[in-house]
Amino acid sequence: MADVLLNIVIEGVLNKSISLVAEEINIVSGVKEDLKSLAKNLEMNQALLLDAECNHNSSNTVDHWLKRLRDVSFEADELLEEFAYEVLRNKLKKRKQDQVCSFFSCSFYQEGEKIKLSPVEIVNMSNNPRSDRSSTTDPFVDDSSIVGRSQVVNEAVKLLTSPEKDGNNLSVIGIVGMAGLGKTTIAQLVYQNEKVRRHFDHKFWIHVSEDFNVERLLNKMVEPLTGTNPNLTVGEAIVGKLNEVLKTKRFLLVLDDVWNEDAEKWNRMSKCLRGIGASDESRIIVTTRNQTVVSIMQASFTCQLGTLSDGDSWELFEKTAFGPGCAAVKTPELINIGRKIVAKCGGVPLAVKAIGGLLYFKKDEREWSRIENSETWATMEEAGRRVRSAIKLSYDHLSSLSLKQCLSYCTIIGKGCFLAVEIMIQLWMAQGLLNPSKGSHLDMEDIGRNYMSILFRTSLLQVSEKDGFGRTIYFTIHDLVFDFVEEAAKESIFLVPSVELRTDRESLSKLRTSIVGGGIPHDLPIVRKSLRVLFLVDEDVKELPTTIGKLKLLRYLDISRTSITKLPNPITRLYNLQTMRLSNLQQLPKNFGNLANLRHLCIEEDGIINGKPCLLPDIGQLSSLQTLPFFYVSQDKGCQIDQLGHLHNLRGDLKIFDLQNVSNQEEAIKAKISTKKNLDSLELHWDTRTRDGSTDEDVLKGLEPHPNLKGFTVENFMGQSLPLWMLTTSHPLVFRNLEKIVLRNFNKCPQIPPLGHLPHLNIVNIIGMESVNCIGTDFLGWKNVSFPALKELILEDMPDLIEWSGLMCHDSSLSSVNIFPSLEILRVKICPKLVSLPDGLASLEHLTVMNCPNLVSIPDIHSLRSLVELILVGCDNLRSLPSGIEVCTSIRFFFLLMCPAIRPEDLHHLSRMTHLQGLALGAVKSLPEQIQHLSNLAFLQIAHFDGIVALPEFLGSIHSLEQLRIEACKNLLFLPSAEAMRHLTKLRKLTIKQCPRLKDRCKKEPGQEWYKIAHIAEIELLP
Repeated sequence: MADVLLNIVIEGVLNKSISLVAEEINIVSGVKEDLKSLAKNLEMNQALLLDAECNHNSSNTVDHWLKRLRDVSFEADELLEEFAYEVLRNKLKKRKQDQVCSFFSCSFYQEGEKIKLSPVEIVNMSNNPRSDRSSTTDPFVDDSSIVGRSQVVNEAVKLLTSPEKDGNNLSVIGIVGMAGLGKTTIAQLVYQNEKVRRHFDHKFWIHVSEDFNVERLLNKMVEPLTGTNPNLTVGEAIVGKLNEVLKTKRFLLVLDDVWNEDAEKWNRMSKCLRGIGASDESRIIVTTRNQTVVSIMQASFTCQLGTLSDGDSWELFEKTAFGPGCAAVKTPELINIGRKIVAKCGGVPLAVKAIGGLLYFKKDEREWSRIENSETWATMEEAGRRVRSAIKLSYDHLSSLSLKQCLSYCTIIGKGCFLAVEIMIQLWMAQGLLNPSKGSHLDMEDIGRNYMSILFRTSLLQVSEKDGFGRTIYFTIHDLVFDFVEEAAKESIFLVPSVELRTDRESLSKLRTSIVGGGIPHDLPIVRKSLRVLFLVDEDVKELPTTIGKLKLLRYLDISRTSITKLPNPITRLYNLQTMRLSNLQQLPKNFGNLANLRHLCIEEDGIINGKPCLLPDIGQLSSLQTLPFFYVSQDKGCQIDQLGHLHNLRGDLKIFDLQNVSNQEEAIKAKISTKKNLDSLELHWDTRTRDGSTDEDVLKGLEPHPNLKGFTVENFMGQSLPLWMLTTSHPLVFRNLEKIVLRNFNKCPQIPPLGHLPHLNIVNIIGMESVNCIGTDFLGWKNVSFPALKELILEDMPDLIEWSGLMCHDSSLSSVNIFPSLEILRVKICPKLVSLPDGLASLEHLTVMNCPNLVSIPDIHSLRSLVELILVGCDNLRSLPSGIEVCTSIRFFFLLMCPAIRPEDLHHLSRMTHLQGLALGAVKSLPEQIQHLSNLAFLQIAHFDGIVALPEFLGSIHSLEQLRIEACKNLLFLPSAEAMRHLTKLRKLTIKQCPRLKDRCKKEPGQEWYKIAHIAEIELLP
C-alpha cells in the first residue's frame, strides 16, 4: 500500500516538474536542466515501482529503498510546490526577472541546492533495488437494490408500531448477523418506513462501534434535538436535557454496529433510557455481529440474519452487474460465468454487490473469467471471509493507483460517519490525488466525480443521502471496507488535536492535513509549511492569525465551524488555495482576486450577516472559480452583474440577489448565464419594492439559462410579460432538462408559462402570482402526455385565480392527451376566487385545499386508489365531501376544518373509513357519532365547535386514540366523564388551546375537570 501512495506522489512531482519546465519564464541557470533531469529520473523510478507492485517484490533492501525514495519524493514535491508558488506570486505582482531569480537563488541554492539534490538522490536510488521476482456517516438506502429482506423489514415495522406497551422495560429489537449481510441496510429501511416515521415523535440513529460510552451516546441523542452537542459528562444531567424536549414523547433509537459485551454498561444505558420520554412506548433497534450483545440487552425480538438464497443472490447480482449503462451485454456465456461467481459469494449481499459492481465495468468474457478463476477465492472458503475476497478483488481491479489512494483517504471520516461528497473530492484535490491526463479536457472535479461513481458502483463506498436532483451529497464507508483500506490512509492523514501539536515534530514537519479544535495554536501557520488541508473547529474562534499567509502550500481551508466573519489580508497570499469554506463572512479582504487557483468558495446562509448582504467585489478575477453559492448585485465598484461573466466554470447551484440593481438587458447579458453549462440550479431574486416592471422584463430576457439547468427559481418579478425563452414549446427548449421550477411573487404578470411539455419536470411551485385569473390549456404544453414526470404541484396565494380548466379534455383537440399521469401531491392554498378543481388525477396521494372560500365542490375521488391524505380547510362554500370518499380505503389522514357548509349527514360515511389514523374536524354543526367506530384512529383534533358545551361520551369508545387536541371551542366546559376518559387507555397526550373556559377547568388546582385527565402522561394547556 505504501508503494501505491509513493507512486502517486512521484506522478504528482513528475507532472509538476514537466509543467514548470514548460513555463515561459527565465529562471536561474541550471535549474531548468535540473527540472528536466528530475522528470526523466522520476519516470524511471515510477516504472520500477510499478514493476515492484505487480510482482509483489518485498525485501529489506527494497523496503529501505522505498522509504528513502518516499522521503526524498515528498521533499521534492514540497520544493516544487514552493517553486510554483513563487512563479505565480511574481506573475501576479508583475515583478522584474531579477526578483524571480533572487528567490530561486536563495531558496534552492542557499539551502543545500535541494532541487539539484533531489534528482541526484533519485538517480542513485534507482540503482539500489534488485528485481527479485519471487512472490511474497437521517441514513439513506436505495430500496430498489434490496433483495430478499422484505419479510424481515415488515416484521420489524410491525413490532415497532405495535400499540402494546412493555411495562417498565425497554423494548429492544436485535438484528444479528455476520458482516456484510445487510444489518444496517435493514435497520435503515425500517427507520425510513412511512408507518414508523408517523408512529414515533422522534428518531435517533447512532453508530456505536466499539466505543460504548453511555455519556457519549446520550449526548448524541441531544445533538439533533438542540442543534449542538452539550458534551455533558453526567448521565443524569443528559437525561434531564433530553426530557426537556422529549417529555412524554415516543422515540425510536437505532444503535448501529454494537460490540459491547459489558452488562454493566448496558444496565447504565438502559436505566438512563427508561427515564426519558414515553420509554414504555419507545423502541430500540440494535444491529450487531454478536449474539451476546442482544442477550445482554434482553431483546424482546431477535432477527438472526442468514445469507441470501441462490435466487435472491442472482437477482441482486443482475441488478448490479447488468444495470443501466453497464459495459457487458447479457449473453448466455456471461450469465453462466456470473452464476459461478455469485456462488463464490456465499449469499453475502455486500460480496455480491461488490463483485457485481466490479463486473459492471467489464465487457469482455475473458475479464469475467479472470474474476471467476482468481486465486483470491481459494483462500477464503467460509462465507464470512468471502466478503473480504470480494472487497479485495474490487479493490485490486480499481482502474488506477490514485483511485486506490482516494479510497484510502476516505477513512478520515471514521467508522459509521458521513461526509459530503463534494468535500471529499476537494480534499482529494488538495492532496494532489486527482491529476487529469494531458488532452483529456477533464477537470480535477470531473475525475473526482468519476472516482466516486466507481466506488459507489463497487460498494467500496455507500450512498448516505441524495438531494432533490438525485445527486449523491453524502457518503459513508462500510466497516469491512474501512478496515481493509485504513492502513493506506495513515501515511497521508494525521488527526491532530491542538494539545498534541508539539509531540512529534518529525511527523508534523510532513503534516498535510490538520483538524484543529479548542483554539488556534499560535505557531501552527509558521512551522507547518507542508500543510495542504486545515480544518478549524471552534465556535469561540473569531479571527484568523495573520500568520495564516505563511502556509504557502495550503489548498483547502475550512473555518465554517468558527465565528470568523472577516479574513485577514495575508490570506490573499495563499495562491495555491483551491477551496475555502466559511459560514459568517461579512466582507472579502482587498486583493482577494490574487487567489487565482481558488475553485470553490463555499459560504453558508446566503451570506446574510446581521441583516446585511455580503458583497463580493471583483469576484470575477477568480477565473478558476466553480462554486459560488450566491452573488448580490450592487452599484458598488466591482459588484455589478458583469462580474459573473468572467466566471466561465461555475457549476452546481447559484443564487443571484438584488437584480433590481441591473439596469437593462444588455447589462444582464454580460453575466453570460446562457454559457454556464455546468449549473444545476439557478435562482433569480429581485427585492420586494415597487418599481417599473419593464426593467424587470428586460433583465429577465438577458438572463436566459443554459439548457442543462435542472432547477429554476424566480422571485419578486414585477414585469407583465415573460421572455420568449420561457414561453416557447418548440425546439430548442431552454428548459428541456428542468426538474423543478419555482415562480414566486409575480404580482403583475397575468400568465403562467407553458410547462406540460417538459419531459423531466418533477416539481412545480407557483406562489403569489396575483394577476393570473385562469389556468388554461396553454399551461399543458401541447404534448400527447402533459406533465409526464410531475410529482408535486403547488398553487398558492393567487387572489384572482377563478378558473382552472383543461384537465377534463372537453376540447376535442385534447381528447387524447394524458394529463398529470404521475402527480402525487397537489396543494391549492389561498385562492379565494377559485370555484372548482380539475379531476382525473389518478395517481394522487396527498390533496390539500386551504382557504378557497368560493370552492363549491371537490372532484370525485373514488378512483384515487393511492390517496393517503385529504385536507380541506377554510372552504366556506364547500357543500359536500367528494363523492367516493366512503370507498377510498387508502385514506389514512382526513382533516375537515372551517368548512361550515358541510352538512352533518355528509359525515355519516366516516364510519366506513376504518383505516383512518388521523382525523381533524371543526366548524361543522355537530360532532358525528360515527367517529367512535374508527378502530385505528390515533390522532383526533376537535376545533371551532362553538355550539358545544360538553364533549360526547362516545369519545371514550375510540380505544386506539393516542393524541387528542381540542382547539378554539370557546363555550366548551366539560370533557367526557371520568369513566369514558379512563377507557382511552392509549391516550398519552391531551392539548387544549384557545378554549378559555375549559382550560381553567382542566388546571390541576382548582380545576373541576382535572380528575378526569390526571392519569394522562402529557397535558398542554395553551392560551
